[in-house]
Amino acid sequence: MRNKLTILLSALLFMSSCTSTKRHNFILLIDNSKTISETTLNKYISIMQQTILPNMGRYDRLTIQFIDECSMTQAERVFTLDLASMDFASKADGMNHAADSTKARMKRFLTDSIQSLLRNTILTKRIERNNCGNYTDIINALNEATALITHEKSYTNTKEEIINDAQGKENFEYENCIIIFSDMVNENREKTFDFTQFGKYNEEKINSKLDDLRKLNKIPDLSGCKILIYGATSTIEAGNYANKQIENCKSFWQNFFHESGAELSGYAYDSRKEITDYMASAN
Repeated sequence: MRNKLTILLSALLFMSSCTSTKRHNFILLIDNSKTISETTLNKYISIMQQTILPNMGRYDRLTIQFIDECSMTQAERVFTLDLASMDFASKADGMNHAADSTKARMKRFLTDSIQSLLRNTILTKRIERNNCGNYTDIINALNEATALITHEKSYTNTKEEIINDAQGKENFEYENCIIIFSDMVNENREKTFDFTQFGKYNEEKINSKLDDLRKLNKIPDLSGCKILIYGATSTIEAGNYANKQIENCKSFWQNFFHESGAELSGYAYDSRKEITDYMASAN
C-alpha cells in the first residue's frame, strides 16, 4: 500500500510540476573597527541602501551585526528586518492588481522609511560601541553569525510539498546570504589570528592558521550559504607587502569558506557588481 501511495504521490508531483520558491535571509556583517573611515563606512551603507534594500523580495529577511573587538563578547543584532512578518496589502486593491500594488507599497516602505532608519541605526550603534573598535575579529563574528542562519522551509517531504500545492499554499525555502563589508584583515584581541603580517607569510604559515582554527573548532558550519565580500584590501601596516597581504588573505578566506561548506560568490575591494547580480538573480 505504501509503495502504491509513493508512486501516486510521485505521479502527482510530476503532473502538478510543484516548484519551491526561494526566500532569502541576508546577514550583513560590517567592519566597525576604528580603522574604518567615515568615507568607507558611508560606502558600505550606500551599498545596503541602494543595492540591497530596494531589491529584497517580498518575504526576505535582513539582519546586521558588527565586526569589531567585541564580535564574540557583545554579539549584537544591530538592525533586523523581516518582510515576511509584514502585511503590505490593502482592502482597496483590486483583485487583478493586488500583487503589483503590494509590491509597489513594499518598495516605497523600503526606500522611504527603512533606508534612513538603517543609516541612523548603524551610525548610532557605532558610537555606542566605540570601546569595541580596536580590532577586527571577523572569525568570531562569523561564528556568532551562525545563530542567524535559517534552514526554514514550508515542507519536509514530497507529500507535504504536493499537499501545499493542492491547497494553493506556496512551497518555499530560505537561502542564506552573508555579505561582509570589511578589508578582511582579521585582528583579534589576543593577537592569535593577526592578519596584518600576512604579507610576509608563506603558504605553509597561512595554512597553519587554518589548522589552528580546526583545532579550536572555530571553522563554523556555513553549509549552503552564499558569501559576498565588499571592501577587501590591505592595511597601512602592510607597507611594501600590501599586494602580498591582499593575495594571502584572499587565499586564506577561500580555503576557510570552502571548508565551512559555503560558496564564495564574490571577493573584491569593489564587489558592487557581484552583489547587484546576486540581488537580481534572487528575485
